Amino acid sequence: MIKWLLVIVLLALASGIFDSWLRARFPHGLPGDLRLRLGRREIRIALGMTVLLSILATLLLRRL
Repeated sequence: MIKWLLVIVLLALASGIFDSWLRARFPHGLPGDLRLRLGRREIRIALGMTVLLSILATLLLRRL
């Protein structure tokens, strides 16, 4: 149980750190990200970031 909590916290931290770093390098999002415009609003669905975080979580879980 503690392992899973640790992994979730680490993924949340990594998401916050990598999100700003990746937005600086990929201003239009990662490949695979979806951007929908509804009127003046823009909705961003980060599928690329989700895949990247899933890979990181898999690697992290294999090491624990």
